This record gives sequence, C-alpha cells and structure tokens, in this order.
Amino acid sequence: MAVSIEEILDRYVRAYLTYFEGRKKPAKMYDKIVGLAEKAAVKIALEKTNGNQLRAAKLLGINRNTLHSKIKKFKINGEEK
Repeated sequence: MAVSIEEILDRYVRAYLTYFEGRKKPAKMYDKIVGLAEKAAVKIALEKTNGNQLRAAKLLGINRNTLHSKIKKFKINGEEK
C-alpha cells in the first residue's frame, strides 16, 4: 500500500515535535522542519536524475535557477548544512 507524502510528513513532524516536548527546542523550529523537507526533496530529485539539474528542477516543478539556489543554500554538492 502506498503512503502519501502528507502521511510521511505528518509522522515525521509529529515525532520531531514530540521529541522536543520538555527539551530545549531549536531556534526557528518551523524553519528547521520546512528546510529539512525541502533539502530532502532537492537531494532525492538530484539522485533520481543522476545529478541533472534541469531534469531535477522539472521533477520538482521549479525553475532550474531556483533549484541551483537551493543546492547552494543547503550545500548539497559540498559540505552539508
């Protein structure tokens, strides 16, 4: 049975937020969660297209320049953020 991305993200975010109950929370937790999901999508799209940025951008439904800025933001081809 296929699991929707919404279900996967729901489980992930639920577990992540539960983990931090009663603990010190990271600064800007919302931004952290969104960034992790965005980074995963970019990395996986690049893996699926063997590093072809144009095809990865099309797969994600974004502009190639946007993809390139995400690669730089998350330092995907070098040291990871």
